[in-house]
Amino acid sequence: MLVKSPLSLKCCKKSALVKSGLLVLSALGSTTVIADIQPQSASLNYSQKALSNAGNPAAAALVIKRKDPHVMTGGSIEIGAGLEYGDLDELFSKIDDISNAFKPPEDDGSNPPPPPTPENPIRDYTWDDLLLEYPELADRLDALEDKVVSAAGLLALIASEGYGKAEATSNASFVLNEDLYGGSLLMSMALKGNAKVVGLLETIEFDSDQALEALKTIPEFDETDPIQELDLSGGISLFYNPANQKVKLHIDNDSLLLVKSTKIMEFSFAYSKQAYESDAGALYWGVKPTFYRVGLTNVSARLGEVTDAEAIFEDIKNADYVYKNGFDFDFGAVWAAPHYQLGATLTNVIENTYRFPELDREKFNSPKILQQLDHHSEFTMQRQVKFEAGIFTEQRHWSLHAELDANPVEDPMRDRYQWLTVTAGYAADSWWLPSARVGFSRNLAGTKLGYLNAGVTFMKFVNLDVATTLDTVTLDGEKYRRGINVRLGVQFDY
Repeated sequence: MLVKSPLSLKCCKKSALVKSGLLVLSALGSTTVIADIQPQSASLNYSQKALSNAGNPAAAALVIKRKDPHVMTGGSIEIGAGLEYGDLDELFSKIDDISNAFKPPEDDGSNPPPPPTPENPIRDYTWDDLLLEYPELADRLDALEDKVVSAAGLLALIASEGYGKAEATSNASFVLNEDLYGGSLLMSMALKGNAKVVGLLETIEFDSDQALEALKTIPEFDETDPIQELDLSGGISLFYNPANQKVKLHIDNDSLLLVKSTKIMEFSFAYSKQAYESDAGALYWGVKPTFYRVGLTNVSARLGEVTDAEAIFEDIKNADYVYKNGFDFDFGAVWAAPHYQLGATLTNVIENTYRFPELDREKFNSPKILQQLDHHSEFTMQRQVKFEAGIFTEQRHWSLHAELDANPVEDPMRDRYQWLTVTAGYAADSWWLPSARVGFSRNLAGTKLGYLNAGVTFMKFVNLDVATTLDTVTLDGEKYRRGINVRLGVQFDY
């Protein structure tokens, strides 16, 4: 197959790039969502974590008992937004690889073949000779090249690293009782969601030799013969009408675009209590039962059926969600000493599984595609162990805190996350002197992206945090950060 020029390929890249990012945002629409683009706790110091729904279930009782003058112990509310793109620079070379797979045998036309004879009409024809003989076929092959290269390039872009993810976050936590049977009761609410474009690709294995042999049979047909179907390989067929020498190309391929979206509402109560105390420190434990309201939806479009890619992203905004209720709980423990603390959390102990609405699979024949659809048909709130450690000065003005996910887990989009976060901060007692913090977080699985985090607390209760990646992407020739996250919150007493 002929590839026109590098310019046409670049246009394909740019249009695919724009759709992979902007159309994901369209898929999210106006839904208030949160994705696992960045760990929720990365923007908080060790005390604020205790009063958030992302904190250790055992830590609230510890913070309340300490009664630090620089920490509000009534609760917290936070909103935020973020955006992350895939590693598109690397993907450009992958699109080049795709285009190379469709290039014809090397032939610059410097050695033209001998004229055809009745005994050997076209056996020695090159691709250029054949297309010169049948210009109608050349036009159709050009159309095929544009469709296959553009579609396969876009699909590969979305399927691998050319993704675009957006998030908007909202959560709130409130201390309901500081002394309930010797412990503390914390209520939390959150609305979470995910939306992502998933490209499921059945590779188009185009064999130029097989296609050439099939095309060589065209002159053998009489004008009285019926329409002929020629197998050009890779699921590409050419329908040739000998009566008028018209041709039509058809791609039989199960590649598809799959858009998945979730809305997950959480309502939880965390009870924490001191279990042991000595001169060396104190041990706290906590449990957080959580009620989930999980809404799932998905839409798909077979590659050959996509006439307007944006249409399926509009479909996801209007799609009906199938809701299912669930219940799970987390456990936590914290050892607190005068100058350090250690903690561990076990989340999603039950590990509930939720299924997306069933898609129509009768139109798919590829075992690979069906296997990929099975993979994306459900997700499990996987069990995860988190470790934390912190050191601080006597009055806890200066602190250094680290968190590590002991094992990777998948989010509803089947993306893997395992966060390592380190945060250093200064907590001021004064209402007028801002507190400040800086940190770093890295996903040890999946994207392997790292974020720099920085934040300040104004008047003891207003928190503003910004996180950005070190990695960049190229969008239409300009470099941008691959990810950015902004959060604004308040902590309060009452």
